[in-house]
Parts: sequence; C-alpha cells; structure tokens
Amino acid sequence: MEDRIRMDSHKLIYHPEATCKWLKGENIYPIEIEISPSGACNHRCIFCAVDYVGYQPAFLDKDTILQNIRQMHTKGLKSVICSGEGEPLLNKYMPEIANGIKSCGVDVAMSTNGILFTDEVAKKCLASFTWIRFSIASMEEESYRYIQRGNSGDLKKLKENLRNIVKIKKDKGLHTTLGVQCLLLPDNKNQLVDMAKELKEIGMDYLSIKPYSQHLHSENKFEINYEEMFDLEKEVKQYSDDTFAVYFRTNAMKKMHHEKKYRQCYGLPFMTHIDAKGNVWPCVAHIGTEAYCYGNIYDQTFEEIWEGNKRQEIMEKLNKEDINKVCREACRLDEINKYLHELKHPGEHVNFI
Repeated sequence: MEDRIRMDSHKLIYHPEATCKWLKGENIYPIEIEISPSGACNHRCIFCAVDYVGYQPAFLDKDTILQNIRQMHTKGLKSVICSGEGEPLLNKYMPEIANGIKSCGVDVAMSTNGILFTDEVAKKCLASFTWIRFSIASMEEESYRYIQRGNSGDLKKLKENLRNIVKIKKDKGLHTTLGVQCLLLPDNKNQLVDMAKELKEIGMDYLSIKPYSQHLHSENKFEINYEEMFDLEKEVKQYSDDTFAVYFRTNAMKKMHHEKKYRQCYGLPFMTHIDAKGNVWPCVAHIGTEAYCYGNIYDQTFEEIWEGNKRQEIMEKLNKEDINKVCREACRLDEINKYLHELKHPGEHVNFI
C-alpha cells in the first residue's frame, strides 16, 4: 500500500502528457481540484489552518459545481477532493455531489471528521469514493475533545461510524481506501501507539501521522520541535503489515523551518481550489486573499476563469513573490515543485541515462 499511495511523495510522474505540455509553456487544466462543499464546520480544531475564514455557513450549489466538473473533465480533470474550509458532510447534497462527480468519469475523494458519515449516508455514496481520509486527533476521549472541540459524544459516534463504514465496504466488496490523518501535536503524541492499534482493529487501511504546518493567516499558532518525536516512528509502526499501513511522515517533519530551494510554485497549474462560495483560488494557502482570487463559478464558467487574463495576471504576480514568505512549510505541492524544478533546470549530464 505504501508504494501505491506514495503518501510522502507525489504522483505527477504518472501524468507525463500534462507535464510535457507545461514544459512547452502551454496552458494546461488542473489534473486535480479541491472543492469546499461547505464553509461551515461542526468542530473548532485547535490546529485548523483556515479558522480565519470564519466557518461561514456557505454551501456549494450541487448543479453548478457538477456542471463545471463535467466541463473540466473534457479539459483534463482527473480527480476532485472534497475538503476545504469546512466539513463537507454539512452540505446536505454531499452524497449527490460525490455520486455526480464519479458519474462524470472523475475520481472523487473526501476529507472529513466523520461525525456525520452515518450508516445511511455511507450507503448512499461510499461506492463513489476512491479514498476517504478521516481527520482524527486522538481516539482517547479527553484528548479528542480538547483538540477537536466538537460536541459531547462525538468520539463515540465517530467510532461507530468507522465500524459501520468498514462493514459496508466489506459487504459490498468496495475498493475505497479508508484512512485516518492525525496531526502530531504535543497533546496527542503519547496516544499514537494505542491509536494505531485501535484503528487496525476497526479495519481501517492506514494511519498517516503528519506535522503541523502554520498557515500564514491562521489565528492558531504552534511551535513544535518534531526532532524530539522521531523516536515515535518505530513504536507506532509496529502495527504496520499487509492489511494496515502506518505513515509516519518523517520526511515532511524534516522539512519544517527549511528554506525551499525552488523560487516559485510550478505546481499551481496542475491543481486549484474552489471554496464554498464558488471562489476559485490558486490553492488553500491563498483563500481569502482577494488579490489572488481567479474568479467565481457563479459569475463565470470555470473555463472562462481559467482561460481569462485575470488568472494569468495573478500567476505572474505569484511567480514574483518570495515563495518562502507567502507559502506554507511542507505544503502539498512541495514534492511536485521539486520535481518540476528539476525538469526545468536539469544538470549537465542528463543525456547519460
């Protein structure tokens, strides 16, 4: 599973045609987009990167987003991640959105806290998802409640939902990958071993343990020394086998507080973000910065936005910015940027393969 998912690497190597077009300077469409079905959230996690947006009760219109995704698919879109600045399942049309994306011929995935992913909801849409990632800070009540700041009884509901989802997957013979992402914090580091053990017993496919990456605009602030936590990797990985993987993302942790060697974000054309109000952004890091908003899908089609002068002007502006000042550490595009930087700036001996 580790080689297949490439959790701490990237998968742009599997899209050589788009990469070649980009190298030639052609305008390419995103291979992947992230959408926010909901701006609202039922949790107030202490690590939330987009707390500054304000958890606004905005919800993407099902028909509008599906119409645009159908159009984007004809231009090269391969996948959609339902995540963003809120809890996707607060959008009452989330099952229909997921099924609609899949019916367009586009792979769909979701990041969720899992509280609303009940047996009823799972039966409606689980089959459409390539993967579902549950954001869980702890499987221990006190720590979970302190970090995720949800409602009383949420952890009990979550565990019940996870067991039901695993059962539905097995009963229907589905191939949906069910994983858990845990942000490593001083408040949960001592519970990771037990967490891995319990998730494996439930029947989840993997546990990914990643570092906190400070968002430039977030009100939440943490100073964490991850070098002091590297010893946890061996302990928590004792539960890894052919049926359950533990990704302790040491590589991402080692990137913290290190300057990026590339000077611009080459990966932006390959992915983008649509928030709950329909605004199109370069990526999650720039949500809410009006100067970087490409446009809105309620005012224009995605094609009009992507082909428009405004996006080109924003891209040129971003390319002139100091990437070490305007982007997050260890961001999702980091490995892609390293790869594209190397393609753009090959060494002198590249023909000696």
